[in-house]
Amino acid sequence: MLQPGVLTTMEEIDAAIERAKEINDEPRLVEAEYHAAPDLDLFIFTISDGRRLAIPREDIQGLEKATPAQAADMEIGPNRVSIRWPQLDVDHYLPNMLEGRYGNDAWMDHVHRRTTVAA
Repeated sequence: MLQPGVLTTMEEIDAAIERAKEINDEPRLVEAEYHAAPDLDLFIFTISDGRRLAIPREDIQGLEKATPAQAADMEIGPNRVSIRWPQLDVDHYLPNMLEGRYGNDAWMDHVHRRTTVAA
């Protein structure tokens, strides 16, 4: 029973997240990293099933013009199936990203045209 003025601790929240992983086999975000350097500008997302997803920043809709500080400012959603960039008001859903969809259909057509021309 909750007592007035008693808040949930971070340990309780972390334990609840771990229990949720056992209940649902859906992949969850474990960690999100942004790497920016002259020849490197990408995100690495660690997934609960052990996979790592590396995506160039310019391939993710809404982040193509982000500054390094804006790109690095990200939050994993409370259910751990989404990632949010609050400064840019951009959200992406992990299941879509695992399917190679980093934006709407028009955006993905743009990305495919750009990578085809570059190849």
